Amino acid sequence: MPKKSSPAKIPAKENPATANPAKEIVEPPRTPKTLSFDCISVTQGKYTLAVFSISAAELWKIVTINKRDHDKDKGYQRVLSEGRVGAISRYVQKGNCLPTSVLVTFDEGKFNKEKDKITVPNSAEAGWVIDGQHRLAGIRASGVDMQVSVVAFLGLGEKEQITQFVKINREARSVPASLYIDLLKHLPDKTDAELAKERSADIATQLRKDEDSPFFGKIAMLGSPKPGEVSLVNFARRVAPLIARPKGKLALYSLPFQVGLLKNYYKALSHVFPDVYNPKEGVSVLFQTLGFGAMILALPTIFDVCLKEYQGFRVEDLVNTFKRIDDFDFENWKGIGTGSEAEKLAGDDLVEKLLERTGDGNAAGGFDLPL
Repeated sequence: MPKKSSPAKIPAKENPATANPAKEIVEPPRTPKTLSFDCISVTQGKYTLAVFSISAAELWKIVTINKRDHDKDKGYQRVLSEGRVGAISRYVQKGNCLPTSVLVTFDEGKFNKEKDKITVPNSAEAGWVIDGQHRLAGIRASGVDMQVSVVAFLGLGEKEQITQFVKINREARSVPASLYIDLLKHLPDKTDAELAKERSADIATQLRKDEDSPFFGKIAMLGSPKPGEVSLVNFARRVAPLIARPKGKLALYSLPFQVGLLKNYYKALSHVFPDVYNPKEGVSVLFQTLGFGAMILALPTIFDVCLKEYQGFRVEDLVNTFKRIDDFDFENWKGIGTGSEAEKLAGDDLVEKLLERTGDGNAAGGFDLPL
């Protein structure tokens, strides 16, 4: 006979006092609708700004980089330079700090003056980064847990937000390029390009202080150059590529050699082309942006030709080299225009005439060449 099935047992009602706490349902923590930060207020004109600190990772969660794109990753890729973000990321990973603040605006942020607190929505687009986009993205890319200081506008209208963005990112004056070059010597972990600019500033300093130098008092280290002066920015723009490692024509030579080479170069020009070097009226084209750029661009070829013919780069060697084109008409440069392309055309003009008279030069070898 088949066995009778046992009736299902109905569990007894659990006594709350003896219930197993492990069986209790634990609700997940709720995401707060707002975030609050201790801050201080700063009043500038009609604006009240809140200043506070937050981790870069947390700030990234509540701000957008591109005001016009709701996809944050795509938005910041359209606004930011990947190269600059990568450079900042590597800089941070080396343990360096980024002390400058990130400027943001929160549409619905509130400031409690009595408690010195700022409250903002805990949402992906609570704020917009007006300035500091690359720093914030670079820190995020580095993976380093870093606090950043934030300066925040509160409740700006969209038109005012755009105005502030344009003023800061396009119209506000940045550190002058000449000051940046002059201060490079104080920066750690420089790139080859920065090292070349630093060296070019050292060369310029020695040339402008040396009373025997054609550039004595003729290089403006800071500010705008006067007529007849070469600015440090223009000097470094053309000289740095010559001394930049690893491919610069003069990269492997010493600082004294590089300084002496430029002295000899312009001294020889003064001997062979005295009317161009010291015109009766106006400023010599050789000390104007176009002429200086053209002569420095022509220098590598003249360097090769001179070394091939005379095995040195002394003033007399250069004089003999330039005498082969002593009929060169610098007046042609006046109608060539301005800008980098014009400088290249002017330099090529001089080089072509020299090569017609001498033939192509070979690259120099060795580092103890006579000056």
